[in-house]
Amino acid sequence: MFLHAFVPASRANGPGLRAVVYFQGCSLQCAGCWNPSTHKFRGTEVTVLEVAQRFEEASRLEPLDGVAFSGGEPMQQAEALLELMRAIRKVAPAVSFGMFTGYAESELVAGRFVTRLGATVEQKRELWRTVREFLDFAVMGRYDQKQPTMEPLRTSRNQQLVLFSSRYQEGDFGPQLVEIRIEESGKSVLTGFPVLGIPA
Repeated sequence: MFLHAFVPASRANGPGLRAVVYFQGCSLQCAGCWNPSTHKFRGTEVTVLEVAQRFEEASRLEPLDGVAFSGGEPMQQAEALLELMRAIRKVAPAVSFGMFTGYAESELVAGRFVTRLGATVEQKRELWRTVREFLDFAVMGRYDQKQPTMEPLRTSRNQQLVLFSSRYQEGDFGPQLVEIRIEESGKSVLTGFPVLGIPA
């Protein structure tokens, strides 16, 4: 899978403390996207096992409630996403899963989305059905810079927060946050919702 970044612990990407997996690659081309460096399908290619091991290491350091999958576009690497969900559940059966996708639920149900490995429409429908069974929540829909919002986890009013399990209710999703993490190498990673713009 192409990985853009892995954040071991965040409170800005869903309820509780969760790791964040940023997939590399997205062809949706939303105008004004906050993560343009995640669009190209090239960069760091890693195995699903490596990412699952990063989650396992992170969960030994802090009690993680879950994982958020973001990007880029996770569903454009749906095969790797599903394999990763299964691998993480093996080591953490109670972990919750959330996802940020630019696709509307109707597109995913119909198999109207692109996958890096070129799945057929029926394969894509089945991929979504299986991914959905793992998800507790997802933020769904294209980013539209003309419709800004302060709703939890959403960056534009047209996006929907969809609950797929009974684990969470709408009130469990707090206000938008921004986090800046400085790694040992000195690299800084911004995550969350910089509604006033990305700091220079």
